[in-house]
Amino acid sequence: MKILLRTLSVLAAAALTAVAGVGAASADGPDTDPRVVKAIELQPWVELDAGSKSYRVAFVRCALTQLGFYTNCNPAASNGDVYLQDMVDDVKRYQRARFIDVDPEGTVTGETMSELRRDIGEVLTGDGPNNGKAHIVKGVQGVMKALQDRSLKVDGWYGGATERAVRAFQTRKRIGVDGYFGPQTFRAAMAQGAEQRSTPGL
Repeated sequence: MKILLRTLSVLAAAALTAVAGVGAASADGPDTDPRVVKAIELQPWVELDAGSKSYRVAFVRCALTQLGFYTNCNPAASNGDVYLQDMVDDVKRYQRARFIDVDPEGTVTGETMSELRRDIGEVLTGDGPNNGKAHIVKGVQGVMKALQDRSLKVDGWYGGATERAVRAFQTRKRIGVDGYFGPQTFRAAMAQGAEQRSTPGL
């Protein structure tokens, strides 16, 4: 039964990926050059282990909190960007819930990042406490604070300052600028090469 569920999950994920691939340009960055999309998608995910410290960890903590798998999203805290030991079981619980390979050490694998990207979808202006998205907005703000605008406030409201930071990030990565933190922007910000000025390979 587990094998059947796993197979069905993989097939469903492949179908969703195919559909998402067709409409990826309209998800965020609607005018992104296909060469840029390809270059972004070719960047490997950065895997995260217990003890890792980076803005990526802070984002994953907030994403898992938003999705109900964790309860500690605070990128602005002194240890808000550290993969704490108390997160390991929650990462594994998320992996089990999404029928992906459960890493025995709780590593946030590339497959895990792909699932988070799919689960999060788009985060955009107006999101925040009013529509129950404060945690994921904090995650996006933590990413933009690290990569784009050090002065950005991490407050859980996706307002003008957050949108401007996302737009500036999209501009330098050559993503069609719309201010949405969607699948293309997610990968450009979370995969290898995110810290580089432009998209690697272009």
